[in-house]
Amino acid sequence: MSISKYFDKKLEREMFKVRIQKMSATHEGVVIDKRSKGFKTLAEAEKAEKKLIVQVERELLEAESKGCRWDVLLAEWELAAKAKNIFCGDLTKQTIEDYVRIITQYCPEWSKLHISEIDRTRAWMALDKLEREMSISRRKRLRSAIDAVFKWAMLSGRVQVTSVPTEGFKTTRKAEEKMPEILNLQQIRTLLSYAHQVNHPWYPVWALALFTGMRSGELYGLQWDCVDFDNQCIFVHRNWTNRVGLGPTKGRYWRSVPIESSQVLSLLKELKLKGGNGEYVLPRFQRWQDGDAASILREFCIGAGLPSVRFHALRACFATQLIRDSVAPGVVMKICGWKDLKTMQYYIRLAGIEVKGATAGLKLLPENEVMGRVVSLFNDK
Repeated sequence: MSISKYFDKKLEREMFKVRIQKMSATHEGVVIDKRSKGFKTLAEAEKAEKKLIVQVERELLEAESKGCRWDVLLAEWELAAKAKNIFCGDLTKQTIEDYVRIITQYCPEWSKLHISEIDRTRAWMALDKLEREMSISRRKRLRSAIDAVFKWAMLSGRVQVTSVPTEGFKTTRKAEEKMPEILNLQQIRTLLSYAHQVNHPWYPVWALALFTGMRSGELYGLQWDCVDFDNQCIFVHRNWTNRVGLGPTKGRYWRSVPIESSQVLSLLKELKLKGGNGEYVLPRFQRWQDGDAASILREFCIGAGLPSVRFHALRACFATQLIRDSVAPGVVMKICGWKDLKTMQYYIRLAGIEVKGATAGLKLLPENEVMGRVVSLFNDK
């Protein structure tokens, strides 16, 4: 019923009100809702009803011509991507959720817009506005997320658009490469020695990270069935995240990590003895599960007089120490699970082996005998 009665307290009498609501049969989420009240007679309400019907019909046609709303399209894309729709590509569940999260966070004003309203101007302005608010990599991820939704919508025929609105956008600011957080060999030894001395509960976690180069999630999900003492290796094929729990590794493939050092073997045997029949190799700290591994390590490093580093830096420490010990880069890639040569080149540069020995032959200062005479001359004065 589009016409109904209500009691007007100010006028102290019954009045009539009209509400016309119509939903699109072709575009999910497109609804036109119009209301009017304050009519003293039914005839007045019926007259207003006819006008509202015409207005609603006109606005519904206009809305349908603009396409579906962005928030509806985003929700549909999420479902399609998780269902492995052919036009969505092979995205992980975590990537899909990240895309939805970053779009919702940085483009909140899009939620009530129709798809045709999100043109190149609006998309470029959204990315340009974030020029100084977010990192280059974060902005690239936002663009990838927007592109993924639009490409699916275009290929699946969900919307009638001919191009992705972010096409052609280029950032004007170059990313600054910062010096990486890392510990040298002496600092690594200090870290483990002091942690062991004070019986820090995270000592075995940090030690195993430095001995294996495994990621935080891989260590948290490491179970004894993956530790082969006979062949002295760990099979890494599980990774834990607080979003999905236990799942595949970041690269979605397994690898083996050698544990040939007598020190790491002793550490693992001690953990096995302490853990008894436990399923997991390392302690399952709640703060680790909550994502506080980095802050705990930073706090300890500061207290120990060491450079403050995040947990992932332990993986870099492992890789650079292997490279400095002349382990072939290809072997390091296999152990750490990298398939990208660019990533490996980063650690080679960090280890400094590309430039090692380049300046050993430089002799720019006077010989010792000459230097001695110069020093003596200045002392005489």
